[in-house]
Amino acid sequence: MKRGGYCAWHKGWAEDVALAVVIEQGSGPGGSAYACLPCARPLTQRHDAPEMLKQAVAEMEARAQQPGQAS
Repeated sequence: MKRGGYCAWHKGWAEDVALAVVIEQGSGPGGSAYACLPCARPLTQRHDAPEMLKQAVAEMEARAQQPGQAS
């Protein structure tokens, strides 16, 4: 399933985004940040990259390879 959204890294709309960061706080609401495929790829190379991000990037890469899909 392809879904568009706001990429917090390049600060703009993207055709496909994945949850990249979950922001937890001691009090008050937490938050989250989404990244598009080009912005998310380098995040997976960090030593602290969560497995869920690596899986999401793999899924976005697979969708990008499908005919008629934007990368």
